[in-house]
Amino acid sequence: MTDASTELVDHLRADPFTYFRFVNRSWAARVCEIFADVTDMPVVRLHGDAHVEQYAFTNHAWGLVDYDDSARGPESIDVVRFLGSIDLAARQRGWSRDRDALWDRFFAGYRVGLSDPIHQSREPEIVHRLRAQKQLTRAGFLAVVESQMQAMDNDTLKLVDGAMEALETIVRRDRRDLSAGYFSVKRAGWLRIGVGSGVTRKALIRVEGATRDDGDDVILEAKEVTNLDGVGCVEAGTTPPALRVVDGTRQLGRLKHDILAVGPTLLIPGVAGRAERWLDWWVASWEPSYREVRITDLRSVNDLADIVYDSGVQLGSKEPIDDASRKLALSSVIRLEGRFRKETSGIVDELLAGWRELASPRTLRD
Repeated sequence: MTDASTELVDHLRADPFTYFRFVNRSWAARVCEIFADVTDMPVVRLHGDAHVEQYAFTNHAWGLVDYDDSARGPESIDVVRFLGSIDLAARQRGWSRDRDALWDRFFAGYRVGLSDPIHQSREPEIVHRLRAQKQLTRAGFLAVVESQMQAMDNDTLKLVDGAMEALETIVRRDRRDLSAGYFSVKRAGWLRIGVGSGVTRKALIRVEGATRDDGDDVILEAKEVTNLDGVGCVEAGTTPPALRVVDGTRQLGRLKHDILAVGPTLLIPGVAGRAERWLDWWVASWEPSYREVRITDLRSVNDLADIVYDSGVQLGSKEPIDDASRKLALSSVIRLEGRFRKETSGIVDELLAGWRELASPRTLRD
């Protein structure tokens, strides 16, 4: 945790679920280790960090988001990660006695997704309820985003301008509908929010959009690709590395980005001691109506059960594969379900022990 700020460490000490969100790489490495003996587990397109607070919605869609850790690997990575999040979310809301029933709902959805990849679950009631709340105007959205931008030095701002010029060249090869100058930079700054991505470099860029009217400006997030070193059972070796994130978002995501791209010219030099490296970044547009569902939004176990089931459907759908492969994957999850449950319980216990150590009075004094 040497790269984490004092503020982030204090945030991690607040509750186990926040800590869980931060330690995804070590969690995934532990899953790889535990299931190393299962050599016939299907290799699928993974979300990579699937958990209940990755569930979000816009005015047009709902489902799991945030494919920063997407790669190809064994289904145990997504299944155990999501089961662990159910356990921790249920504990936080005082619903621990419902954990096994919630796990049942997840596996029911997962099996449906594997059996019928075009299945569309009904919109969860919690999404309908939250969507009915008052939304920001577009002007309000742009103002809030700009308030999140933190200052960049002039050299970095020049690099952002160059990166956006390169992005326009790349994107307009396939998107002739975009006007010239669409990616002209109006403002840019560092973005320093997030838990799992709390030590990942991110930038927000406000660009011109379709016209010179401020009202149709577009917000882009440029994000450094995460490092999956140490997660031995995933196949992360794409070139450029950020392509795995774009592929995962396109193949698994329901919430679509109008702009989603990565290219070898879209590079921003590393800073804070890493100036000798060039980091691979990917770029996605922000939808003004986007909102994530938080554990604190859940009014009842039924709210959580709806999200759990639909997430299972989405993860089970995975990617377009042939019927024989789907039958093999379905057989595998049925065969391993008992072990998935048992091993998840053990990893959650390990995680809670680690969190208690971090949050202990002795550690706080240190």
